[in-house]
Amino acid sequence: NERHLVSPGCRLSKTTVYRFLNERKLMKQAAHPIDRRKFEAELPNDLWQSDVMHGPHVMHEGRLKKTYLIAFLDDHSRLIPYAAFYFSEAVPWYLDALERAITTRGLPRKLYVDNGSAFRSHHLETVTASLGIALLHARPYTPEGKGKIERFFRSVRSMFLADAPPIDSIEALNQAFGQWLQGTYHERRHSATGQSPFERFTANLHCIRSAPANVKDHFRKMARRRVANDRTITLEGNLYEAPVELIGKQIELLYHPHDLQRVEARYQQKSYGLLHRVNTALNCRIKRDRNSQLELHSSCETGELL
Repeated sequence: NERHLVSPGCRLSKTTVYRFLNERKLMKQAAHPIDRRKFEAELPNDLWQSDVMHGPHVMHEGRLKKTYLIAFLDDHSRLIPYAAFYFSEAVPWYLDALERAITTRGLPRKLYVDNGSAFRSHHLETVTASLGIALLHARPYTPEGKGKIERFFRSVRSMFLADAPPIDSIEALNQAFGQWLQGTYHERRHSATGQSPFERFTANLHCIRSAPANVKDHFRKMARRRVANDRTITLEGNLYEAPVELIGKQIELLYHPHDLQRVEARYQQKSYGLLHRVNTALNCRIKRDRNSQLELHSSCETGELL
């Protein structure tokens, strides 16, 4: 209009302008197309895809609260090792879902995730490395690689949520979802594989790596601390006492945030057992000889023996 190339009052649609410019090669040329190929894992648990879907609102503590569906999908069979609705997609809840998936269906060899904060957390990296799982991240702005789990989410929206009766709690939501998952999705013939997800997954059970008996230990957080000269370490606002031989050394502390009574000390891949919280009142009535052996003596105030 500024150059008076179009008659006053004449409106051109964007598609017309685009077609005109494109035919005359006046549009910026697109980059070379990327070579994208369909892929499928050869065996069950070779590769899991994982992502989070925004779920419905349900009543919680007297008000409506949004839910998030955290899901894992086996790339070979399309079976869902575990999926559930949570009130958050943060790291603790994602790791809870991952632990349940592994306990239910065994260890995947690779875990393919997006680039969200939970997927980039150091805690998730530590857990997967401890379990021997390769953690893979999708390239930014390339949703094609997560096509299988996106299709599963579409099925959840169109087949489960669209037909679900009114649900008033997250417990009822997960109960109904679990019934749909096991009774409908896992038993229904998949158009891409020609088999049901359950049938295809269980056809090669000899390839499945079982979860270790101490799987919960692999989900502990890890923090590094230097042991002070008085043998103490601070963690999550708590004071702990370490063995004498670790004084001055930077050690690893393995723990669950919800169970700070059990904090394991490790140095150079060797475990030094569980640490004890420091009882400052008790320390007042205990002295150590030159060999760091404990000796009981009279109380600071009462003069009574321990």
